[in-house]
Amino acid sequence: MASQEETISDAVQQLNLNEARSAPPPPISILPVLDTNQKLGGGNSGNVFTATWTVAVKRIQLCNIKNNNEEVALKKLNHPNVVKLFHVYCDSVFKHYALEFCHTSMDQLFHHGEEAQKNYREKMPPEEKVCLQLAKGLAYIHEKGLIHRDLKPENVLIWVDSTGEKVLMKWADFEQCVPVDENGCYTIIDVSEVGTPDWNAPELVQIQKDGNETAPGTVKSDVFSQGLVFGYYILGGRHPYPEENIMQYILDSKPENLKGICRPTHFKNII
Repeated sequence: MASQEETISDAVQQLNLNEARSAPPPPISILPVLDTNQKLGGGNSGNVFTATWTVAVKRIQLCNIKNNNEEVALKKLNHPNVVKLFHVYCDSVFKHYALEFCHTSMDQLFHHGEEAQKNYREKMPPEEKVCLQLAKGLAYIHEKGLIHRDLKPENVLIWVDSTGEKVLMKWADFEQCVPVDENGCYTIIDVSEVGTPDWNAPELVQIQKDGNETAPGTVKSDVFSQGLVFGYYILGGRHPYPEENIMQYILDSKPENLKGICRPTHFKNII
């Protein structure tokens, strides 16, 4: 009987085969907006103009910064399905992270009014491509010796190009990200601060329920949480587990909200 890891691996391979039937999305190109009316200078081979460049700035008060996990992680990562960090700077009060600008997030796609739904839901790629992009991004994070530890719809950002034809899913918010060893393992120092309860893997839910201060952890917890995000997207913004007691349903392995989903077997396996 195939193990869970083998089943997930087979499902990802099948999604890759389906993706290969069409050309992959081109790499993201982030370009400044050129103002040709504001010429700064010129020469024999070209001219220099004023330009503006849109980024997202995450600002945190210095007194609230617990670690440099996000900065350290994002400086190691460079992948189309991971949000990019361009610059970090501090003033006397705040630390600023200049990040790649994205247009919305997965949770906003379903729960933040008609504008987000109208502007972006109709532009989204097929479900398999959405999940495959995220799977590739997480696989890359793990290959770099890191575990994210807080995968949820709020931490999936969506970038759309100016034509609306290219859409990229990106993992974001690496504040809880820590290194793992060559086997994908690490020691959880403070169990109470790992992840978001309703999006945690059952082993983390159980550890937190037992009140343990430290415990062993692995990247498999990320894989489970990613599956919850896939289910959330496919269910149109609903958690795969019943909302009245999500953590208990996770412990009991009863994703009741996934019943009745009509999808290919290989696609359901990855959820």
